[in-house]
Amino acid sequence: MSRPQPPSTLVICAAAPRQPLNGRAADWPATARSLPVPVTWLVGVDALAAADVGPEVELALDVPPAACGSRQRLRDLLARARDVAPTIAAVVLRGPTPVEHRGLLVEWGISVAIVDEFADESRGCRRPAPRGWACRNVVWGLWEVLVSPARPGGLAGWLGFSGPPRLRPGGLHVLRSNAGGTGSSSASYLTPRLQRWVGWAAQRRERGAADVVGLSALPTLICGAGRQPMAGSVLRAA
Repeated sequence: MSRPQPPSTLVICAAAPRQPLNGRAADWPATARSLPVPVTWLVGVDALAAADVGPEVELALDVPPAACGSRQRLRDLLARARDVAPTIAAVVLRGPTPVEHRGLLVEWGISVAIVDEFADESRGCRRPAPRGWACRNVVWGLWEVLVSPARPGGLAGWLGFSGPPRLRPGGLHVLRSNAGGTGSSSASYLTPRLQRWVGWAAQRRERGAADVVGLSALPTLICGAGRQPMAGSVLRAA
């Protein structure tokens, strides 16, 4: 009898609307609460302040490159976000971030960050990552997670028809949709790509092929506390 394959860990991230629509407060949190699987919403500090976001909505603060380059700007941004969403624990880092600024993120309770690339590969990791998981820990208390490529190769990729990746059993996949909707109803905040991803993820979860989690859950899963047994555990990776 063949051994059952461990489920993949899947994180879906989507950009929240940047500004209030039609002169009213953005109501994208209503969309977030209605989805069949967890989606982490990438939100700028201004949009976060304009929306009625409760603790049940999974968030990641979108940190602009200018804030990544200035310790004071980063501190001010984190303070504003913490006033609105006290439990926020995830960020999106766009561009290089100095190591000392990563330490500031930890001081403000940030434990996980999405990145497009690992810019300073020469730095060693403080803790080993699970085998096959594109993440690293260069500062105690902060895990950086690489976005998974979603665009297929060949003609379909050239035409821009990106889709979800092929799931690796026991692997980690972080999908990010940068485009937000612009319509007047909350449902219109779901772009066609995000709608496809949500439906696809819900099916994989029903089949037992994927565990769909919010971004802020990853540090616990990486350390093996939230998933037993965990494929490619920290002990095996060490």
